Amino acid sequence: MNETLELIDADEKTLTAACKKLLQQQSFTTQNKLREALVNLGFGGISQSTVSRLLSQLGVIKVQNACGKKAYCLTVESAPVRVESSISSQIEFITHNQAVVVVKTHPGSAQLIARLVDIDPHSEILGTVGGNDTVLVIPKSVAHIDKCEQIVRIRLGVH
Repeated sequence: MNETLELIDADEKTLTAACKKLLQQQSFTTQNKLREALVNLGFGGISQSTVSRLLSQLGVIKVQNACGKKAYCLTVESAPVRVESSISSQIEFITHNQAVVVVKTHPGSAQLIARLVDIDPHSEILGTVGGNDTVLVIPKSVAHIDKCEQIVRIRLGVH
C-alpha cells in the first residue's frame, strides 16, 4: 500500500513539474488546451478537474496577454496571492528614473497596487497607470521625485 502511495506522489510531482514547465514555455488560454498539451507529453487520462487542481496548486492566475486574450500565467513565486498576505510581498522593487516612480510587482498584482496608491490622493502624486506587473506613478513635480517615491514606499509598506 505504501509503495502505491509513493508511486502516486511521484506521478503527481512529475505532472506538476510538467505543467509548470509548459506554462513557462507557452501561453494557454483554456484549461483544455493545457490538458491536451499534458496528454501529448504522455500524461494520459487527465481530466479538466485535474488541470484545474494543478493550476490552483501552482498559484496560476489568468492575465491579459499582448494579444488582449486572457491566458494562464505562473506567479513569480509560484504561489497564489492570498488575502492575508501583505501587499509588500507582491512587490519586487520600487525605483524611479527622475521622471516617474516604477513599482515592479508579481504578475497580476499591478492594478491592485495602483489602486492602493490612488485610493487616498496625495498632493505629490498625480495618478498611476497599472499594467500586469508594473505600476507607473506620475509625480506632481519631477523636482520632488524622491519624495514621491518615499510616499509610495510608505503607502505600500516597503521601506
